[in-house]
Amino acid sequence: MLGRFNKVFGIRDDLSIEQNRFVERINQTAFVHIQKLKYSVSYEGIFRKVCYSLGTNADDQISKANRMNYGSTTFIPPLCSLTGNDYLETLRVLVMLYEALDKVSGERETLSDWIEAALSRATVDLGVTWNEGMFYPSGARELDKSLIKEPLEWLADFPNERVDYLKALSGYASKRLDDVIINCYLAVEGIARDILGNNKTLDNNREELIKKSGLSQEWKSLLSNFINYANEFKRHASEKRHSLNPVEVEAFLYMSGVLLRVAILGTGAKRAS
Repeated sequence: MLGRFNKVFGIRDDLSIEQNRFVERINQTAFVHIQKLKYSVSYEGIFRKVCYSLGTNADDQISKANRMNYGSTTFIPPLCSLTGNDYLETLRVLVMLYEALDKVSGERETLSDWIEAALSRATVDLGVTWNEGMFYPSGARELDKSLIKEPLEWLADFPNERVDYLKALSGYASKRLDDVIINCYLAVEGIARDILGNNKTLDNNREELIKKSGLSQEWKSLLSNFINYANEFKRHASEKRHSLNPVEVEAFLYMSGVLLRVAILGTGAKRAS
């Protein structure tokens, strides 16, 4: 509604304003909901888990919050005390919070709903998307769903490769671009091994994978370029670690999504729903 109002009156908010609004929406919804948890798991337990993941001493945080508290009940600080109402820190705490809720039935889904709701109300693009407990920079929006989110669904039957692909996405989100190259390659190589039932390198599985996927020989050139790029990076990793082109790495990530799709769906390893 706010976005529609702004459009009608020709108002355009800048990014910093919308980031602050996102923080306030999370403070008033997701954080308040978590801070009211009492049964099956206590808010204090969640707070301590988040502090541990952040590398922050929970006892120090609690002691500081209770410095002037002379009552019998210990006050557990709100989650915004860990974020300082900073946008990036709020994203970080939300990721740690999702992790901390792994044993609490239904709460991860509720947290994700609040995050998606806050993102959807932004009047300008905040530059991030939320998927399965992690924020990712939004690139080409028309590709994000098809080549980043959907591969996680295709990889459901391949847990090891799914972990590799998640590591690649995490590396992309945190700008560890070398992690993107390495883990994308491992995911594609692992899928080839699973499908073909061997332990060969991706280079040595290239011909058979193309054949089994029912792809034309033109795809062999694409796969060869993918392999050569990754191998060249690995050979000169120490030199290239800080000189990778982010746009190039993003394209490599998308290309990995394409290769995973054609390998899995093309061989019938998993059918599209």
